[in-house]
Amino acid sequence: MTRQVAFCGKQVFPVPDVECQRFIKNGGGMSTTVDSRVDRDKSNIAAVRAAWVLAVKDSDADRLADLVTFDVVVVHADGRCTTGKNALKNFLLGAFDQFNVEGKVSSSEIIAHGIWAVEIDEIETRRTRVDSPMSVDSHFRAVFVFSRQLDDSWKIARVIELQD
Repeated sequence: MTRQVAFCGKQVFPVPDVECQRFIKNGGGMSTTVDSRVDRDKSNIAAVRAAWVLAVKDSDADRLADLVTFDVVVVHADGRCTTGKNALKNFLLGAFDQFNVEGKVSSSEIIAHGIWAVEIDEIETRRTRVDSPMSVDSHFRAVFVFSRQLDDSWKIARVIELQD
């Protein structure tokens, strides 16, 4: 059996009876089962982000495409949108033909709820043109929305670049 449980009187979501019993047994605190699942989710999402950063550094559009959902949407800082895995892969191939990209990502806390997770990252990049030594440094924020897959893995479903 599943119950609708409100935490802090704000969000309501289904919780199995077993979890409700553990919740009560732990004095109203979250159970270790819920905590360990959240920790596992956050760890798996951080691994996806790390794989994303490495694939960008390696200019590997195929690996990047493997990390996103088929219906991924990227909203670029200038307002353009890239919709779908194939369109994103083509965009990345074009970008990698022009630039080598290296960067550093500082993540904020990952907020996971059900099949969704959100993370806001601070990103510093150095883009060096492939055909010249000229490079451009940039700093921006990006919102990454992750979607839990049927096999319990996580993929990037939405990216919103925020212009500074």
